[in-house]
Amino acid sequence: MYQKFSVPIPDAPGKITRKKSADGSIYLYLEIDRTYHKDKGYTIPKRVCMGKQDPMDGSRMFPNEKYLEYFPSESAANTPEYSGSRSSCLHAGTHAVVKKLLEKYRILDWLQGRFGLKNGGLVMDLALYLIITEGNAAQHYPDYAYRHPLFTPAMRIYSDSKVGALLKDTISRDDTIAFTEWWNSAKDHRNKVYMSYDSTNKLCQAGDIDMVEGGHPKIGNDGDPIFNVAIATNVIEKLPAFYEDYLGSIVDVSQLDCMVDKARALGYRNLGFILDRGYFSKENIAYMDSNRFSFIIMMKGRKSVVSPIVLSVKGGFENKRSDYLWEYSVSGTTVEGKLYEGDSKTRFFHIFYSAYNNAKERLDLELRLRKLSCELDRLLGKDCADLKLGKFEEFYNLEFSSEGKKRILVMYSEKADKIEALIDLFGYFCVISSDRMTARDALLLYKSRDSSEKLFAADKTFLGSKAERVQSEASLRSKLFIEFLALIIRSRLYACISDHVHATRTRRNYLNVVSVITELEKIELIRIGDGVYRLDHAITARQKEILSIFGMSDDDMKEACRGISNELVTIDAGDIRGCPKDDDIRDDSTVEDEEERQCQE
Repeated sequence: MYQKFSVPIPDAPGKITRKKSADGSIYLYLEIDRTYHKDKGYTIPKRVCMGKQDPMDGSRMFPNEKYLEYFPSESAANTPEYSGSRSSCLHAGTHAVVKKLLEKYRILDWLQGRFGLKNGGLVMDLALYLIITEGNAAQHYPDYAYRHPLFTPAMRIYSDSKVGALLKDTISRDDTIAFTEWWNSAKDHRNKVYMSYDSTNKLCQAGDIDMVEGGHPKIGNDGDPIFNVAIATNVIEKLPAFYEDYLGSIVDVSQLDCMVDKARALGYRNLGFILDRGYFSKENIAYMDSNRFSFIIMMKGRKSVVSPIVLSVKGGFENKRSDYLWEYSVSGTTVEGKLYEGDSKTRFFHIFYSAYNNAKERLDLELRLRKLSCELDRLLGKDCADLKLGKFEEFYNLEFSSEGKKRILVMYSEKADKIEALIDLFGYFCVISSDRMTARDALLLYKSRDSSEKLFAADKTFLGSKAERVQSEASLRSKLFIEFLALIIRSRLYACISDHVHATRTRRNYLNVVSVITELEKIELIRIGDGVYRLDHAITARQKEILSIFGMSDDDMKEACRGISNELVTIDAGDIRGCPKDDDIRDDSTVEDEEERQCQE
């Protein structure tokens, strides 16, 4: 895709070739490699198309992404920050809703006060870009800005080079720490606050980022280069409180005490933590006890710590209506006990049973056993000496006959007692709390950490952040900061939708963040005739319902759209004269130009 601005043709003697197409357009190719072919006896150069010569000035060209890749320094120096072009159709709904949600928290004011109006608005635009497009590649931001209202002054559309400079040079570690302190200073530290804490890791191939180390990635192989990101979420407000980025070699369980110390430093005293079972250890429990922090931890019913307690109450509460929790379609009861041998305090074990999970886990087990038995049938009478049989030995007794070094499988039978013991615990799970509370309260508190889980799902799936696409530690930390801002916004959207579902006890299939954003993006402004942006069509009944979730009416949305239109009415949205169109590339069928044709495409 050719950019809508021209740059000087790079000075690379002997490396740049010009080729004129049938319509008179001149394309420039950069030689990036040479391959010697022994059978042909000559060298064939490998070239990529990096731009199109400006018809108005032979010393300049309209670059494409290859120019930005192979001439990064020239690109940064010659690429304009601003492009005045703007679509005649703007998707305004999500921008208007987010702008209203941000008024309460004054995040945009803080960003503009810290970074200036231009950079502060651009940071917020990038955060909203992550949410709406579910992608985080900087080179695609101008395409998003072309079709959306913006928070930048005069809604200026900045180039991807400006975005790169913002990530590398504008946002510092001090800025991210200052935001964390400001964001948490306004919280009420007197009342009890429960924090959900969870972490994840991300693969990274960049070699010059210090916190990237070999670790244990959730996706990949042990030792792959990763870095870790953790988020503490205030489950009462359903908003992220702070985040951590740390070395990839550090395991989750050893990072907890550092997080506790940071929570105390941010002013939190009357605090409880809602943790994943990955953080369970005697040391972590003792550390929270010593700081007088409460905790809630979930464990599956099959874990040895809780399975005896599950079996002791099994059959006594599953069918009682008084123990049924309609919010999550489970039944629950509470018993007291010790968390581990030598535990000096009484803990509260909240046992839950889900008929749906029981059926699902039973079906999964039967399918697994059927698959294993089919594999064993094929192994009967064959040598298994070099095979790893651990997955079979978990559920089957295997009998072999020895013939020299061979181990011939002659018979197998199910370990019925073990399988039945496993089935007895299907459908059960346990939430352990340090404070006395009912099973309902414990489950609602633990499930409130869904906001934290949704944040990580959003971060990797809905914000496109499985890969960070950066090459320096400064850019990585800046991008993580913008992702944190995006997660604040997205979690607020999620909280409003969740509160509406619980209040109405109705969950429509479009009441989720992705579907809501899709519906809001359908609220469009079009510019036609006199050049003024106006609503393209009336707001639908579904959109009105969605707006009511965020405290807006259709009149509020119309007023917001009028505000956007008034701001844009004086902005020049014309294209730069002489700019090449995307369809200017012509298809050349000659064999020697096949490589160039592919590069152009």
